Amino acid sequence: MKNILTIFCFITLSCFSQKEAAQWRFGNHAGLNFQNGAPTTVSTNIADPAYSFSGIADSLGNFLFYVYSGSIVYNKNNDTMANGFGISSSIHNSGTQASIVIRKSGSQYYVISHNNENYAWTSPIAPMTSYAIVDMNLASGLGSVTTTSVAISAVGLAQVGKMAATKHCNQKDHWLLRHQGGFPGTNNYQSYLVTSAGISTTAVISSIGALQTQAYIQAHVFYRGVHKFSPNGRKVAATLPYRTVELYDFDNSTGILSNVIKLDTITNPPFVNGILEPNALGLEFSPDGTKLYVTYNNKHSFLCQFNLCAGSPAAIVASKTIISYDTLNAVIGVMAYPMQLGIDGKIYVNRCETPVSSLGVINNPNALGALCNYQPQGIQTLGPSTFFPPIAGMGIGLPNFESNFFEQKPILGPISSSIVCGQVNYAAPSLCAAAGYSVSARQWNFNDTISSANTSSLANPSHVFSANGSYTVQLVLNYYPCGTDTLKQTINITGLPTLSITGNKIICKGESTILSFLGGNNYSINNNAILQNTAQVQPSVSTVYTISTTNTVTGCSALKTINITVRPCTSINNSSAEQFNFNIYPNPSDGVFMIESDAHIFIIKVYNQLGMLVYQGLTENGKHKIDLSNQANGIYFVEVQNKNSLKTQKLIKW
Repeated sequence: MKNILTIFCFITLSCFSQKEAAQWRFGNHAGLNFQNGAPTTVSTNIADPAYSFSGIADSLGNFLFYVYSGSIVYNKNNDTMANGFGISSSIHNSGTQASIVIRKSGSQYYVISHNNENYAWTSPIAPMTSYAIVDMNLASGLGSVTTTSVAISAVGLAQVGKMAATKHCNQKDHWLLRHQGGFPGTNNYQSYLVTSAGISTTAVISSIGALQTQAYIQAHVFYRGVHKFSPNGRKVAATLPYRTVELYDFDNSTGILSNVIKLDTITNPPFVNGILEPNALGLEFSPDGTKLYVTYNNKHSFLCQFNLCAGSPAAIVASKTIISYDTLNAVIGVMAYPMQLGIDGKIYVNRCETPVSSLGVINNPNALGALCNYQPQGIQTLGPSTFFPPIAGMGIGLPNFESNFFEQKPILGPISSSIVCGQVNYAAPSLCAAAGYSVSARQWNFNDTISSANTSSLANPSHVFSANGSYTVQLVLNYYPCGTDTLKQTINITGLPTLSITGNKIICKGESTILSFLGGNNYSINNNAILQNTAQVQPSVSTVYTISTTNTVTGCSALKTINITVRPCTSINNSSAEQFNFNIYPNPSDGVFMIESDAHIFIIKVYNQLGMLVYQGLTENGKHKIDLSNQANGIYFVEVQNKNSLKTQKLIKW
């Protein structure tokens, strides 16, 4: 007998649930509000085509504040926050990722800045990474800066103008990602641990990937690329000069980067003109982490997609797909083409080459190739720019956010599809390890408590359910290095024999009981076949018996267990060698029994033959009356217990 069942797994998706990134402020009077879903345009008072903005909203999407160029903090009314001017040692910080906001605790937030000018112009050289603290409980809820210019990086340590952040695997702390600079460059990534108690000044160093140099003066044009975490924080991507794009694994429990894949590059020519060099510029992951989008300038495709789930590193490299090619791209080379994922699951592209202040939109970034549905002018911002190039309309940056605000866990397929006589063959959903969902362990729980094989750690287990009924099956996926997903499904098992078992469940030691079975045709007890539908058992200790049966019409089987409890019953008159004596009379009785004992404090419990407690009492004077008048006639078991021992005796009510 076969039942076909389509089963859908249920998983809590994190998409659209975090609204801390619902408010965007960027460029010249540009802004977007995602609080109610689709973005609406917002006008700000900032009139500077800056590279970099960051900001934060509360968990409901209510705007709190934003940061201009890593150096000035504005409140939600576009006024400079108290103590918010010059929060770092630099007044103007270049680079598309010059600041980022991370919640400290409660109403306090870290504003972390890249102090670009410190390395080039200050004497003595100041730290290139520092932080300020904003407290939103101050200034009647508009917030004030309480601390500024707290050093993170060491004095004199050159760093590139790129910073990104993601959650630690403990889901409380964070990682701040920086990169050491200097000439001729280094390959040292620096991960700083951010906690509510402070930010570590000792970085976790990962020497990996291409060399990156300090971004200042003209050189910042050559190294305008970005660093991006994937939404789940388990991947990092970087764009560099000469069309170079690199992808790394990130261990969000240790802060270490590993396993670099060079997705794109050309032979490194000497610098001729920083504006006209062919560069990879903007980066963004799809919400589920399976696709990576890259923007380029100068004689190359404008927007490309890499399929991170294509297979081997070579297959990922070969998956590069042109999404959009703009002819002006080969001529106008000063544009940065930044991209930023929104909490609506779409990616927004700052198309600086267009004479209209609009953002391109990748509407379905999880989809492969052209199915991602890129619209070059997907959303209007504030109308035509009055300057050329039109970076004055929106600037050449988009706001910088912590990556985890945008995670959408993969949509997982069914974990089972058919049932045959209560047997279900399961297959764990297939996940893309290259997207950061590398499964280190699986744990199934079939919620079939009768079964001795109620759990499994196999990827594709098979389970035979014990009886008809509704079962909620659970699969826990453990990801490397940390993180879990729990999938649940409810299935209904039908067509199995309905097995029932009768017989005494409590006996005295030395006695036997007869078990009777109904609901099937052939029976076995503890895997031993019996020819009839009864079996006499005489266990010496409490024992669990497993009864199975087969329905010869459907061919389906069922099993059930029964627990026979064996008690060390005493006789009517107890031995004087026992620690205490008691006597019950009259026994048999029509329902009223008296107990006398030489123990002054004892507990009395009475059970029927099914093991159900029908009476309980406490006595302190050595005498007690038990009234079972409202119980059915039959055999009962009385337990008498003091602090030293327990005794059991039969009662007969007639």
